[in-house]
Amino acid sequence: MVVVIPHESLRHQMVLPEMVESRFLRIEKEYAARSRLAMFGLRPRSRIMLHGPPGCGKSLGAERLAWATGLPLHKVRFDTLLSSYFGETAVNLRRVFDAAEQSPCALFLDECDTIARARGDRNDVGEAQRIVNMLLQLLEEYHGNGFVIAATNLEESLDRAILRRFDEVIEIPKPALPEIVRLLKQTLSSIKTDPTILWEQVAVQMEGLRCSDVTRAAENAAKRTVMSNRDTVIAKDFEGAISELKRHC
Repeated sequence: MVVVIPHESLRHQMVLPEMVESRFLRIEKEYAARSRLAMFGLRPRSRIMLHGPPGCGKSLGAERLAWATGLPLHKVRFDTLLSSYFGETAVNLRRVFDAAEQSPCALFLDECDTIARARGDRNDVGEAQRIVNMLLQLLEEYHGNGFVIAATNLEESLDRAILRRFDEVIEIPKPALPEIVRLLKQTLSSIKTDPTILWEQVAVQMEGLRCSDVTRAAENAAKRTVMSNRDTVIAKDFEGAISELKRHC
């Protein structure tokens, strides 16, 4: 019911606004100091909710937290966890949490709105409410030596009681101009770039795009360079890459 991503396969390079980055660092530092915190009866933040638009780095954020803390990432497969049989989904969910407590990991509930939608929906059936209640109980009881990380594009649709069970709720926003520039340079770090490129002007053309779109545009610019038998990315490569991207957005 989970896909295990080993530590050495995790992505961890992220470009975030300073305030969001500081919250990630705080979580990682608390985990590193968990033994010292325990001496004072304190626990590190271990239940993390990431929300924001699609393609802005929520899954990457889960991988980064696992990588930074030396944990494997266990990604829950809702296609196998959810069952049409009465009560079985709740049982499966408990099994997943029990396994995460026995073997420290970063348990990742991607698109958690699948099982955590607000109770009282007119189309809701009793089984859906039971699953939410079970998730509430499991989050409340979780005392593993790892993390439970949930992610959603639909934060407003979640049951409010679910959100209250998390130690940290972090919005991953679309990149602003400074983050776009850093994303471009990071993506192109393995290839030479023309020193006359005006990065801020390039970033303005990408304002409002998702992190994944910015990365894709940079990769496409690099491909244009290589396919033109050049070893240096120039401003014209970005023009074509951005134009192509916007046609498909």
